[in-house]
Amino acid sequence: MVTAELNKPLLEKPICKNRYSSFKVVLCPTTEGYGHAQRVSAIASRLKMNNIEYLVFSDEERIKFLSQTSMRCNNKLHGIKYIYRNNGDLNVFPTVLRLIFGSLYFPIDFLRTLIMGLKYRVLVNDYNPHLTCIPGMRTINITHYQPFKYGWREFRMNFYSYLVERPIVWGERVRSFFGLSENFAMDIRPEIVDCEKVYPPIVRDVTRTKAKVREELGLGKNEPLVLVMGRPYQKNFLMENHDFYIYKKIALEHPDIHFYVVTPPGIFKELEQENLKFNGFLPDIQNYINASNLVIARSGFGTVSEAIMYGVPLLLFCPKGHMEKRKNALMVQKYGYGKIAENLEKDVLNLLDEPLYRSNELQKMGNGLDHFLNILSQNDL
Repeated sequence: MVTAELNKPLLEKPICKNRYSSFKVVLCPTTEGYGHAQRVSAIASRLKMNNIEYLVFSDEERIKFLSQTSMRCNNKLHGIKYIYRNNGDLNVFPTVLRLIFGSLYFPIDFLRTLIMGLKYRVLVNDYNPHLTCIPGMRTINITHYQPFKYGWREFRMNFYSYLVERPIVWGERVRSFFGLSENFAMDIRPEIVDCEKVYPPIVRDVTRTKAKVREELGLGKNEPLVLVMGRPYQKNFLMENHDFYIYKKIALEHPDIHFYVVTPPGIFKELEQENLKFNGFLPDIQNYINASNLVIARSGFGTVSEAIMYGVPLLLFCPKGHMEKRKNALMVQKYGYGKIAENLEKDVLNLLDEPLYRSNELQKMGNGLDHFLNILSQNDL
């Protein structure tokens, strides 16, 4: 498995400066999920390394998620919010209503961003549909909405593709053609990642070596580590969410396998034993992903991206009606990065033993963060 490079040096080419006295960046992760905030964190850490001033503009929840770092932040973004069912599916009608009423705040978001343009020269937008083009600011839109080919029976997914993915792609092409904004498209499919128009995902740099993390956890060199970052969606399959008890069973029968479960503090602590540990939120979770032999998670693009780029197989819980996460899970399974969970106990043991899931062509193309910062440094404002 590949260990990410530590302590990235300064940008290969310095950030260019023209008539402005300094280069200043607004990083704007959307208010839905945490993968967008993870990417912003990755970019911010490199900007800080290069002494470049930046501001993170998002909502309170995203800012709280990023609060472990010394970032300058503005939490006044209204953004967008979706509503989900307990089984992880998108609750369509309430979501549509929320988006309709929430859109009343979009002009306020736009105006606030426009005012920021008086001081900041670049907007990195990941991905707020109403902030894809700001007059007076160089706008770079980060997206991972490349269309995916679904079977003809996948009515909901095809509907999602034609309603969301394709309009986003065409919108970015039109804006790029007229020079109104730029597009940084990411994907995990090696055959469409060309590092010119489509790039590998942006992931955070690891800050500690794999050996150091495993030493802190008290693990030997050859002891498998399973990192658990999510739980099954309710009614997703017939285990009644007793997933922690399944990990307990595996841990008892296989003392050499170690589970590290990231969950809210205090939950299921009574199940702990020598090779089954529970921990709360980890701000540097990328270090633990990098040190693991298997990651069990829900199929968010941020977690999926980091596991793939660090060469760690994935076992994913996948809702049937969450368009984006279902797509991510399908791609992970199709391209050999891991599989969708069906029988949790068998899947864990099989993935730890199966070398097929350790082959990864995308790693050879490098972290999308390097490509992104190269683009950021090459283009004049």
